[in-house]
Amino acid sequence: MQKSNIVEELDALTEYWSQKVLTEANGQQFKIAKGIGATNWHKHDDQDELFIIFSGEMTIGLRSGDVTLKEGDMFTVPKGVEHRPVAEKEAKFLVVGLNITSNKEGGKPN
Repeated sequence: MQKSNIVEELDALTEYWSQKVLTEANGQQFKIAKGIGATNWHKHDDQDELFIIFSGEMTIGLRSGDVTLKEGDMFTVPKGVEHRPVAEKEAKFLVVGLNITSNKEGGKPN
C-alpha cells in the first residue's frame, strides 16, 4: 500500500499522451496523463474510458459532436465509441478504465 499525490505525479510526467498507472482498485486502473495537441481517432471495444480533468482544457472529439472539458469536469466515453482527445494548451487529467485494454497505445500520436 502506497499513497500517491496526483498533482505531483502529473507535474513529473515528461511525455504527452503517455499514461502512467498510479494504482488499481476493483479491476480498474487509475492512470494519469497530460496532453497537448491531438491523439489519433480510436476506440476501446472492451471498456468505457473515464476522463477527469485536473488542469487545463481538453475537447473529446466524438463522431456525434465534441465535448469540452475544463478543470474539475468528468466525462465517460462508452466502450466502442470512437473518440479523439484534443488539447490546444497543456491539459492534465486522470483516466479510469479496466485493467485490460483492446489497444495498448490507445490513440497516442505517432
